[in-house]
Amino acid sequence: NSTTTSYFLLKQMKFSIFFGAAAAARISREGHGVGLSAQVTVSADGSLSKTLARAAEDTRTRRQRLAMLQARAEEMAQTKLSPDAKGVIGTVLLPTLKDQIESAVLREFTTTQELLSSKVGGLQSESAVAEKARGVAVNQDKALDQCRTEEQTLMRDLEKCVADREAKIQRDAEACQQQRAAAVDACAARDDAANIELSALCIETKCNLADGNSCGVAEYKTIMEGVAATVAEKERVYNEKVAMCSKAQDDATATCAAAERYSSSDPCAAQREALASKTSTCDHSSESATVAICSFGGDLKDKCADLTEVNELVTEIKGSSREDSLSEPDRQAEWAAVQRLTCLLEALRDDGDLSTEATAACAADRKYPKTFDYMSEAIAAITCDQKSFSFSGFSWIMGPTADQCSRSAASLPYAAGADQPVFPVCGENPNTELLIGEGSDLVQGTSLGEVQASQNYEVSFVVTPHKTREGWSNLIHFTQTGKNCCDEGDRMPAVWFFTQSTRLHIRSGRADGGNDGCDPTEQLPLGKATKIDIRVAEGKMQVFYAGSKVCETSTYASPTVPTGAMVAYAADPWHNPALAIVSHLTYTRL
Repeated sequence: NSTTTSYFLLKQMKFSIFFGAAAAARISREGHGVGLSAQVTVSADGSLSKTLARAAEDTRTRRQRLAMLQARAEEMAQTKLSPDAKGVIGTVLLPTLKDQIESAVLREFTTTQELLSSKVGGLQSESAVAEKARGVAVNQDKALDQCRTEEQTLMRDLEKCVADREAKIQRDAEACQQQRAAAVDACAARDDAANIELSALCIETKCNLADGNSCGVAEYKTIMEGVAATVAEKERVYNEKVAMCSKAQDDATATCAAAERYSSSDPCAAQREALASKTSTCDHSSESATVAICSFGGDLKDKCADLTEVNELVTEIKGSSREDSLSEPDRQAEWAAVQRLTCLLEALRDDGDLSTEATAACAADRKYPKTFDYMSEAIAAITCDQKSFSFSGFSWIMGPTADQCSRSAASLPYAAGADQPVFPVCGENPNTELLIGEGSDLVQGTSLGEVQASQNYEVSFVVTPHKTREGWSNLIHFTQTGKNCCDEGDRMPAVWFFTQSTRLHIRSGRADGGNDGCDPTEQLPLGKATKIDIRVAEGKMQVFYAGSKVCETSTYASPTVPTGAMVAYAADPWHNPALAIVSHLTYTRL
């Protein structure tokens, strides 16, 4: 009869709801339930996709159960229910429908909303990281542009000095030749002045004193006095010519010696040294700019990948007939179906109006209580449609002379493909290992894994100090021995802050000193990112802040010869960690 039939249908509904509840409880205990809003995490191992897949299965099962209950409730509407059956509706079916299915829909809404919020939050964080990295790249490239400008100026200074030197050498050579010719002429004049020609004297061989004749003595005396005067004048002139010859020879010798000394000297040494130092700084600045640009490119790719993922998630959430836990239209439709079924069961319990119109009107008053935030403005504020990027806005081609160096406007094309360098300058260097990307606050004893060591190397990283602390505080530590100090191989390198300071203490072992290093005097600014480069090569350790050399020591003629891999820490297990963020840490074998 109708009462038996309705009771049988109620038993079926009761059984299916309880079976669903037990299954849901069991699934929840196993970590697969739909109420996973507090458990949803995004991780690289695919746990999120597995969680969503399980949630989608739960959603399909729940919706199938709802459809079955709806069909059976409609069958019940065709029968007369007993008081016991009505009691079951009020005490079991309606509470179960509300507590399990309706609440599951709301939990699913919360889970999906939290998932999107988490994804958008991660996207915003990644966008901020990329924007910060772009600022670093712009500053580094501007520093490189300024450095190349200064290098060209120093090149002109050296070229002018070299040209002036060559012109002076030419002038000195001509002066030497002129002085030598003058000396030859002066000495020839001396030699000419040494020769005296005297006229022959006519002397009478016979004279007669009796005749009162003086035999011409007076005349002879006058003539001899004239000869003596002539000889004396000639001698005076000769002596002058001797002095002039000697002086001309001395002057020629001095002029030619001075010319020889100048031609053998390097009056442009200071300019040459300044240019060499600037060129080295600019080459290093170029490397730093490239690392900064490529780091920005990596962050940009991460941001764009996150944006794609967020947009795909929004598409899934907005989609319908998906039969998964993401679709908001499906969730709203399920809510409406739950309300229609609730209204029908309440009408069955209360002997109310069972018509479709009455059920629809009842359900219409029980509107979906949630409004999904698609975070459209936050997502729209982040774009990835830029095809090229300008940093300093210029690039340099350096030639052997200042006039052959050229500066031109430039931007770099951006390649989004996973198998392409993000920028043309970012081809992979097999000798460079990236140990930290974005970075985070330092934690004591954090191992970054093993790194193949090199006798000559460069370590680069960006550090943002928060504040100082008492005692040595460690930033990074590479060790081949697994020990702190102070044997060869213990520190290759290691970097600390001095106590209550942001001044760096940098150590790197060598064959005759396991704790040698170079400590810049400058302190790093709090709250600001500074690019640090430590280079051990060519017998020296050099330290650079933002591309500018701040410390150098020439004690590394025999740096530590590595025998294998070493462990990198940030921070090490032997000291308090520095209160700072370390990012973009690379180790390059030179």
